[in-house]
Amino acid sequence: MSTEIFDCVIPLFKVRWNTRAVLEGLTQHYQPRTIHIITPTTEAAALRTQAASWQTAPIVVHEEELFFSPVGLSKEAICAELDLGESLYTPGWFYQQLLKLGAYEGIPDLSEWYLVWDSDLLPVATWPIFQTVDGATKHTFALLQSNQTGNAKIVDTWANWIRSVLKVEAIIDAAGTFIPHHMWMKRSHLQAMAQRVQAYYGSDEHWLKLMMRSANEFGTYGEYWIYSSWVAATAPDDLAFHPYETYGATTERFFDDGTGLFSAALMETQAAIDAPFSPSYATVSAFIQQAYGTDPLPSSLSFESSPRHLKKDEKNMHIEESRSRWNPRRVATASS
Repeated sequence: MSTEIFDCVIPLFKVRWNTRAVLEGLTQHYQPRTIHIITPTTEAAALRTQAASWQTAPIVVHEEELFFSPVGLSKEAICAELDLGESLYTPGWFYQQLLKLGAYEGIPDLSEWYLVWDSDLLPVATWPIFQTVDGATKHTFALLQSNQTGNAKIVDTWANWIRSVLKVEAIIDAAGTFIPHHMWMKRSHLQAMAQRVQAYYGSDEHWLKLMMRSANEFGTYGEYWIYSSWVAATAPDDLAFHPYETYGATTERFFDDGTGLFSAALMETQAAIDAPFSPSYATVSAFIQQAYGTDPLPSSLSFESSPRHLKKDEKNMHIEESRSRWNPRRVATASS
């Protein structure tokens, strides 16, 4: 149960079949004051209409193209800084990271501490986000991704960005990565970090433009690891997390854009399917309870929507993907 008033921030590229369940799950488990959703203009109207009947905390929908207009910037102006040519990453992929790190620039009355949450992360047997340690409240996230797998080259590039730009060491954990798909962020730490970015470039241009420009120099960056490394170095008492073995060891990650194994099995349990398919958290939770039976429930499920997860090399597949009962490649291997 929450002990403080806080807001939640969620960049959302597209309203998907699992969006309602994620937002209702966040509300049920954590009771945010407001859920701020930042989405393209093409999605905003439909989301406002659909969300009106969902059982959630108050939702405020922001259109991403002009989200940073309070500081005189548009998505177009920020993304114009990017010149990567042929790349695995799109301008939108970098921009959604800036929406998380810079949410306070677009939402002036955002809570000092705010919880960033990836739009595909469903809380199940979830973790407490507040803990009391020596009488002080800690804002706590969970390490959900093992560091034993993944693309080592990309990880090295992210670490180089942190050491070069922020001039701090990239935080390392023995078991998990600091790419947990959610994170507490504090405005004052982000503002100090923004000043460090400006100092690196010797520029008084807005730090959001400089962040985007930095991708040209380094190739990529990772928002969660950037922030957690900065706080670990400059305000370590404000970095609190559950170790990987506590909640990460049971989380699962798999492709499901509404055509995957999980959603297909869920649909089979429904007497009638409304269009669009948008099940409630109560419906999804009941299905999970039934599907896992006497097995331990996962702490969370990540519904990946990019088809690249179906084509990923086995050596780059995260443990949370390869062990999931909803991974179609694992199921195909087991049945062959």
